[in-house]
Amino acid sequence: MSTPPSGPYDGQYPPGQPGQYPSQGYNPYGQGVPGGYGYAPPGRLADWPSRVGASLVDTLLLAVPSIAGVLVALVIDGDQDELGTGGGIAMIAGFLVAFGVWVWNRIVQQGHTGQSFGKKVTGLRIVDAQTGQLIGMGKNLGREVLAQIFNQLCVLNVLWPLWDDKQQTWHDKIVNDVVIKG
Repeated sequence: MSTPPSGPYDGQYPPGQPGQYPSQGYNPYGQGVPGGYGYAPPGRLADWPSRVGASLVDTLLLAVPSIAGVLVALVIDGDQDELGTGGGIAMIAGFLVAFGVWVWNRIVQQGHTGQSFGKKVTGLRIVDAQTGQLIGMGKNLGREVLAQIFNQLCVLNVLWPLWDDKQQTWHDKIVNDVVIKG
């Protein structure tokens, strides 16, 4: 095994293949690794505005089928005071499609690639805080369920990265992941 290169920490893998120095472990913050050399996955910790931007893009993606369902319901039922059966079905269909898009985007896609559509647009990726590897669909499902619960209970969850050393939300901390840019 070769010796890690010396020089300033630049937030990148050492020369060669990622994980070339597995005995040293992963440290996204460049401190505490034996020999004084720390490395991280390509990129740096994502800042709060980038995370908000990714979330907004993902929310807009969900809004399209939801709004389409409402518009179809209005076309079907016109100016009636109460929603009819056809309009109700159209609205439910729109919301079910939005839920399906959420599952595909935030659970399946993000679980397999570390990126939802919004994260892909903003250049963000979710990785395990210890290994730097993708967290997978199981941990990602837990992360998303916790995010929904925490975001509904307290707005502090989405604000927490503003002052957290690792720029993590509460659901990031529980699942032990970090969001990186790059």
